[in-house]
Amino acid sequence: MQNGSVNDTSTGNPGTLARGLDIVERIAAGPGVTVQRLAADLGLSRSAAYRIVGTLRERGYVVGDAELRLGPVVLRLGLQAMEGLDIHAVGPGPLRELVAETEETAFIAVVDDDQMCYVMQEEGPQVVKVVSKLGSRAPLHASALGKAYLSALPAADARAVVDRLPLTGYTDTTLTTPSALHADLDLIRERGWALDDAEREPGVRCIAAPVRGTGGPVAAISVAGPRDRIVAAQPAIVAAVLRTAARLSAALGAAPPPERT
Repeated sequence: MQNGSVNDTSTGNPGTLARGLDIVERIAAGPGVTVQRLAADLGLSRSAAYRIVGTLRERGYVVGDAELRLGPVVLRLGLQAMEGLDIHAVGPGPLRELVAETEETAFIAVVDDDQMCYVMQEEGPQVVKVVSKLGSRAPLHASALGKAYLSALPAADARAVVDRLPLTGYTDTTLTTPSALHADLDLIRERGWALDDAEREPGVRCIAAPVRGTGGPVAAISVAGPRDRIVAAQPAIVAAVLRTAARLSAALGAAPPPERT
């Protein structure tokens, strides 16, 4: 590549482009990133790191001097990508209605590698509530959203995913063995909804259900709040989440699920 440009592929060498993408992803992973830190983390010389960051800064992908942040171009591209998702088009109305019915915060997340990525959130009216930053991620095994999504995969596919996951323990209730997670997924398939009982955050309880498209699960939808409040209203919340998931799935062209006896 010539002049250190991340978008000049005239030499056929993708190395600088890859490093530029590595830098963007590293900045996105956490605050307080410096050029020196990037160089150390990514195995770059400082001069190369400064050169690539300079190009990214010129193009609007990166802002900041001492500490780097993602720039407005990344936000614009992210929003455009979200608008291209069918779930983003059909989700807002049902999500608002779910919050109005349950008075708790509701979320929609999609799978991203082996995690769930929050793409939509509608906050509940309560003073004490659960919120998450859009774009943040939740582990598949320790979130109702992740377990709901896994439960909607073909059983063999779900087993393959579970068997490769690092089943990190976050609280005393996290499922940290494949056998325990497989058993929970069997239960979720039977009843249609997933439960996160403080498995990632102490004191937080979450109810979720998968959202299906024509080819299988495309997302999951959930309601979350303080554990005691969710326990008190759980039957009504479960019913509301299942209705909303079915409504979204129908809007995305999924066949109606079989009736449960």
